[in-house]
Amino acid sequence: MTALVLDRVRAFRLKVPAARLRLWIAAAISLIVVVALVGIAGLPTGTRSPEGLVPGSARLAAQARVDDVEVLLTVEAGKLIAIVAYEGEKGWLGVDLDPVKSGTVAAWAATRGEGEVPALSTVYGRAPLSRSEGAARAPGAHLLVRWSDGEVSHVEPERDGSYVVARPGRVEVDTVVVTERGETVIEVTEL
Repeated sequence: MTALVLDRVRAFRLKVPAARLRLWIAAAISLIVVVALVGIAGLPTGTRSPEGLVPGSARLAAQARVDDVEVLLTVEAGKLIAIVAYEGEKGWLGVDLDPVKSGTVAAWAATRGEGEVPALSTVYGRAPLSRSEGAARAPGAHLLVRWSDGEVSHVEPERDGSYVVARPGRVEVDTVVVTERGETVIEVTEL
């Protein structure tokens, strides 16, 4: 009698629950996939601040603000990389501009103004200046940027000569003049 009951239990367990088991497994997998997708969509993809966009292997050399956007100049592996940082729904996001060699005196780049990134123009580089230990800025150093529309921007480079200048709109640059203690060190006319 025990053998007869066990045979019926095995038959019941193998035939009836197998179809239901497949259905339950499919439903569970579907539920897991849906929960995972909703969870991933809710995760922040940006950073809490513009500075959070600087890679761990890079150093933040200079930054400039244009309206609600930050332009960060980073130094990494012998290159200067400008990052346009903007705040989106999921935190601060960034667009890397073309990297240049760390000794580049002046480079120009612009964004088109698509999506959340406004149209802006930026000049960045590293001015060839005398070194001064301990000073936050290069003493007596000054950069003058003449834009093609006649506007002029002024900036004091950081201690290592790094600088970034940014302005709204897509405007090319005529010249960048680097002075130190009132004397012209270099004038760049072709960017």
